[in-house]
Amino acid sequence: MKYFSKTILIFFLFLFFLSSTKVFAANVFVSLSPVVNVGENFEVLINANSDGILINSINLILDYNQDLVSFSGYKNDDALIRFWVDSPYEKNGNIYMSGIIPGGVLGLYDPNKKELGAIPLVSLLFTAKKEGIATFSFIKTEILKHDGKGTELIHKENGGEVIIRNSIIKSDNLNTKDDVSDKEKPESFEITLLEPFVFGRTPLMIVFRANDNGSGIKEYKINEGNSVWKNAKSPQQISRGIFSRDITVRAFDFYDNFQDSNIRIPGLISPQFLWIIFILIIFCIWGYKMIKYKYEMSL
Repeated sequence: MKYFSKTILIFFLFLFFLSSTKVFAANVFVSLSPVVNVGENFEVLINANSDGILINSINLILDYNQDLVSFSGYKNDDALIRFWVDSPYEKNGNIYMSGIIPGGVLGLYDPNKKELGAIPLVSLLFTAKKEGIATFSFIKTEILKHDGKGTELIHKENGGEVIIRNSIIKSDNLNTKDDVSDKEKPESFEITLLEPFVFGRTPLMIVFRANDNGSGIKEYKINEGNSVWKNAKSPQQISRGIFSRDITVRAFDFYDNFQDSNIRIPGLISPQFLWIIFILIIFCIWGYKMIKYKYEMSL
């Protein structure tokens, strides 16, 4: 009986070990060059391994050494996150980001291995400031399954590090990156007006999304027909004026290059309506004069 009980216990422990191994097969990790020089720009690629499970959104916070490196933007090249809820931005030594992958993704096909490999989520851009070993570690990693329920994928986290050397001459074995300085302005983009329902509570809003292949979009600003520029975020609530007016949205990348886009917002009173009122007024004045003239002629 004792032998049977031990056998059952060992069996359940074995199943627990297998299930634990399976649960933590998924992970999120960073990949980057092992060595860079002071003053060089380099990329930190954030990847995810979903273990064959469809995922459609991420919410990450990455910690890094502010005294050794500085954050200078992000790139969407070869990455699968294209729709950002919060595009990567820096705050108090952490990089915050959250985005979605419409339709979900299992992995990126690797033609060499002939199987699905890791999912490249986003490439963050940094600049090395001084010598040392800069580490990149995750504070928060939330990955949601594409199951219609928003179920969180259980996974493990793997950070990374880079050795920063104070070397003027670049050696071929340092595996350094080219200069990623961005001198091009963001691509042209469109603004879409979302009209509210007649009896609905949804306000008048505009939706926009710019793209910049050099360093990514840092922020948006809006000008509502005056000289004041305010911070903006899509979707952006706007007010409807009495008359129509032009609104400008300006998209900035991380190197302060910008691109403008404009849209005309219709007012409560349209030009056509004003013309109708004007014509009615003229007609009334003319009619009044005609009636007055006939009255005077009849006297």
